[in-house]
Amino acid sequence: MTDTKPPHLSHIAPIFPVSDLKAAVAYYRNRLLFESRFEWADTEAEPVRYAILCRDHVELHLSAGAGRHPATAYCFVAGIDGYYTSVTEAGADIAEAITDRPWDMREFGARDPDGNMLYFGEHLERIGQ
Repeated sequence: MTDTKPPHLSHIAPIFPVSDLKAAVAYYRNRLLFESRFEWADTEAEPVRYAILCRDHVELHLSAGAGRHPATAYCFVAGIDGYYTSVTEAGADIAEAITDRPWDMREFGARDPDGNMLYFGEHLERIGQ
């Protein structure tokens, strides 16, 4: 029997290229307060070349490899001000300070050591502004 239900996309996980995977995993864990969930090496003798980090319902993939262009992703957050305070205190590289935007979002941007940008935002209507 053929499945007649329409397709449903559940979520997206951006893949950020990084030059030093170990350092990138440490940055996301220690500065942006993500958790490591998975690491992959082709063999036990080779270094890890792929990692997955998570925080709440957000999943971020990191791929080792030089010569790639930096990537950008946007993450929606509930409680943006508290998260901003936490990651700032943890030493995140805040590329764009938290601010209310004309498109009805309160957001900030953080840059990882490879130049990848991760923007975090919350709809102003959800935070009563």
